Amino acid sequence: MNKRFLPVVAGALSLGLLFTGCANDDADDEKGPDTIVVPADGWDVNATPYDGVKDGGTLTMPYHTKVGTFNTFSAAGNDYQVIQLEAPIAPTYYLFDGGANPTLDENYLDSADTVITDGKMTLTLKLNPKAIWNSGRQIDAEDWIATVAAMSGADKTFTPATTDGWSDIESVKQGANAQEVIFTFKSTYPDWIGLVQSGPLPKEGAVDAATFNDGWATFNTEWFSGPFKIESIDDATGTITQVRNDKWWGATPKLDKIIWKLVTTDQQAQAFANQEIDFYDIGANADGYQQAKAAVNSVVRESRSANWRHFTFNTVTPILSDLNVRQAIAMGLDRAAITESDLAGLPVDPSPLNNNIFMPGQNGYVDLGAKTGIDYDQAGAKAKLEGAGWALGADGFYAKDGTKLTLRFAVLTGVAASENEFLQAQAQLKEIGVDLVARTVDVNSEWPGILSSGDFDIIAFAWIGSAFPLINIGQIYGTGSDSNYGSFTNPDLDALVVKIGVEVDPATRIGYAQEAAQLIWEGVDTLPLYQRPALVGVRDTLANIGAFGMSRVPYTWVNVGYVK
Repeated sequence: MNKRFLPVVAGALSLGLLFTGCANDDADDEKGPDTIVVPADGWDVNATPYDGVKDGGTLTMPYHTKVGTFNTFSAAGNDYQVIQLEAPIAPTYYLFDGGANPTLDENYLDSADTVITDGKMTLTLKLNPKAIWNSGRQIDAEDWIATVAAMSGADKTFTPATTDGWSDIESVKQGANAQEVIFTFKSTYPDWIGLVQSGPLPKEGAVDAATFNDGWATFNTEWFSGPFKIESIDDATGTITQVRNDKWWGATPKLDKIIWKLVTTDQQAQAFANQEIDFYDIGANADGYQQAKAAVNSVVRESRSANWRHFTFNTVTPILSDLNVRQAIAMGLDRAAITESDLAGLPVDPSPLNNNIFMPGQNGYVDLGAKTGIDYDQAGAKAKLEGAGWALGADGFYAKDGTKLTLRFAVLTGVAASENEFLQAQAQLKEIGVDLVARTVDVNSEWPGILSSGDFDIIAFAWIGSAFPLINIGQIYGTGSDSNYGSFTNPDLDALVVKIGVEVDPATRIGYAQEAAQLIWEGVDTLPLYQRPALVGVRDTLANIGAFGMSRVPYTWVNVGYVK
């Protein structure tokens, strides 16, 4: 599981707030394989103890686009499919269950302790001396020092996915030995687990900006560490084969092999039905849901999800730079109808999502559509446009100073949700005098590059949240963030992000987050559609894998396999 928000072509947030340090009182105890148990709550993964899983077997997983970079810490590599693909071969300092509850991973970390003195927090990590990179070198303090330097934003030539949290670190240094790492924060930092949960980069992979930004385009096994390793990558077919890592010091993985097949999103349902892949993230595909239910030796697993679908508005284009126009577009969209259309035929509640930070039922959730009035209201939308100087023409569309109100919607080819959302939005916006046209995007060659290029007015995709949503508000909405794909700017929001980042009182922190959520909603940079359900087709004999709830990946890949 990775701390950052992740953009995905198809598919909300978990809001677990952590305010205390976590230490392992049994750091010197050996963890036997039979003690590895996957928590059953919050997800549907056929949770099975390690000793209840067969030894051996092959699992075939899909991914939809060739990997451009294997550096998931970078803006270019911050993609859900890459996170999934690398989970078996990358470090994990904390394991997360379906409710986003963290557990220290003793394979990598002996202990983690925090102390607050004079308003500053110090975090001390004691690393497991057995933990090594595939190169054979111990994972040590120098790796963390290099990672913080790359992620902090101090050197602008690096392109991290986000500097949130990293920029709050005042210093990082080696402690009593190479396996002790001491972080000193500029202030308090309640979400520190969100920073360290994925471990560090190897210092060799973050030695300079050129290496960090571009040096991961070709896979380098020495820069990874985990129970599996990549045995081969077939450039012609895109097939990636992972096998048990002979350098792994922990419990032996149950599976012999994990094969990752390159299968486009629109072909995965048929591939699953044909037994070509063993895992299929159904998303909002009703036909795919029926195919997965009917597939032999298969089951559909269901849970809530850390995945929420939305429209991102490019706030710096000539038309959408006007807040009144963005608010009018939001008011012209019947998001409930779009949601019902996207999720038709699925066993889910199609209620739209009316908050960018909190989920319905979560402490802190406010229905901001109802509170602000920026919700479906065609008459109100037209009034806003006319108040901003737009006049309705004889062709039924608004125009201003000779410019027709035409917006380009980036349609991701082969992604059913994107194609459907364009058609729904086009018809709805026509009713309020807005001309929405398609800007076709080739997912294989233009994703995720189109997000950073800004070659769109509106684009629909999903964000994958994490267990630490309040750590990442600035990633999507902060001025100048590499992942702020709408180029949104609000100084008041930036100030709130700073306050949220250091506040340790839960009630006060939630209050700040509610203020931030309202500013985001009123700014109409990212307009949520719905919290996507987790519906996953898997083989019915698979254990410890399925619908992950508020996690993103299996609790541990060590005990993923087939039941005895």
